[in-house]
Amino acid sequence: MNFDGIEFPVQPKSIPQFESQNPHLSINVVSYEAENRSFCVLYASPHQYRRPHTVNLLLLDDDTSSKRHYVWVRNMSRLVAHRSKRRGKSFLCNSCLHPFKYRSALDNHIPYCLQHPAQMVVYPDESDAVLKFEARNKQHLIGFYLICDFESFLVPAKDTQADRHTRTIDRHDVSGFCCYRVTPYEQYQTPPIVYSGPDPISKFYDHVISESHLINQIMSHHVPMKPLTSQQEAKFRTATVCRNCDELFSSHNYKVRHHDHLSGQFLFTACNNCNLQLKCKCD
Repeated sequence: MNFDGIEFPVQPKSIPQFESQNPHLSINVVSYEAENRSFCVLYASPHQYRRPHTVNLLLLDDDTSSKRHYVWVRNMSRLVAHRSKRRGKSFLCNSCLHPFKYRSALDNHIPYCLQHPAQMVVYPDESDAVLKFEARNKQHLIGFYLICDFESFLVPAKDTQADRHTRTIDRHDVSGFCCYRVTPYEQYQTPPIVYSGPDPISKFYDHVISESHLINQIMSHHVPMKPLTSQQEAKFRTATVCRNCDELFSSHNYKVRHHDHLSGQFLFTACNNCNLQLKCKCD
């Protein structure tokens, strides 16, 4: 393929070398993905908005051989018209193939888009277009968590440099803290820790790290499930759906007994997928 008598390189990886030898040209290359019925950016020239001439090429694969062919795209708006409901001309970004209705919108977009490598916006299929909640483990109470509170006093700020809208007058110096471990398990409840003195931030950090290690150690010991009562066993036998996700049990996602790993108490009938997700995880 030739432009004004200059032989064009066949491989897209050779385009930067070609551009360095022809400082008046910038080359962009896209390809067609038959599986997704969309176009993909193979190469977006970093010089496309700084050189007098920009050439857009479409790289096609030959179904009968291993050869590839370049096609000159004279109108990028027509090439990707399916990406917009607009019937008139669109202004296209060659780095992400996003169409804009107005030239001014494209001009505002370009400086931000060029900060990133060439990319392509992919729209979800109809089956994946609905956002679904899948974090079933977050529907249940946390076994352990810390409630913390800091005390501080105001100190006049030495650096009073201000920007256009704000000026620093005082700053908060931490003087102490209180940290309380909250848990429904009585055997692991502890009184609040209160500290007031020098270097409270370091003391607070050391205490939180210590609590993290202790809680992880507690959660690492799994208590076997206690025997079910006759009523609990009857509920388990007659259950047809998971109490956590409301999905029917199947041979691939079978029915299991979900229990509290710290107390050993049976909680409810769950599917295997939910049971694995609800299992306690130690950091």
